[in-house]
Amino acid sequence: MEASFEPSCHQASYNAIPALLFHLREDDPQMARVSAAQQLLFPAEPHALCDEIGLNWWAVLKLHEDGWLSFSPEGVSHLDDAQEAELRFIGSLVVAGCDRNMLSTLLGGLPRPYAYDLKRLYFDWNSRQWRLLPDPHAHPEAAFTDWLDTLVQRADVSSLTGIGELARDALARIPVPTQGKEGAE
Repeated sequence: MEASFEPSCHQASYNAIPALLFHLREDDPQMARVSAAQQLLFPAEPHALCDEIGLNWWAVLKLHEDGWLSFSPEGVSHLDDAQEAELRFIGSLVVAGCDRNMLSTLLGGLPRPYAYDLKRLYFDWNSRQWRLLPDPHAHPEAAFTDWLDTLVQRADVSSLTGIGELARDALARIPVPTQGKEGAE
């Protein structure tokens, strides 16, 4: 029996929803890179970090041996910022179940060393590339516009009505400037 790869109606409507991501000009994964310039006050030890993320020590040594880690975890007693980010980034993928082939697929287009902040990147499965997570605080109007567009496409009248009521309430709370003191006499 052959599986169908045709998009369902749900997938098609999801793909039509505009994403805040497309409003960003700075969609370079390099912006999520962590540098070793700043030393940590309490640097992590490689073994402790591996225990924290649930990564087997043998797997860490193998990651370095296979070239996934740019540093030898055995050779450092304390990790700098970049080493910790790299170990967290690669280690989290391994803990999530990625094998060597999946690591090759996921990391193929991402420059080494893999010292990236996990909180700033995601893998876009449609484009098969790493992208920066949008910062809604950097572009609040774009985020709000995208949200409104999404609600319109979903025909979410209830949410749109609520937003309208909140906007009217907010406008009513803004003091109206007086036209000067001439009309007051």
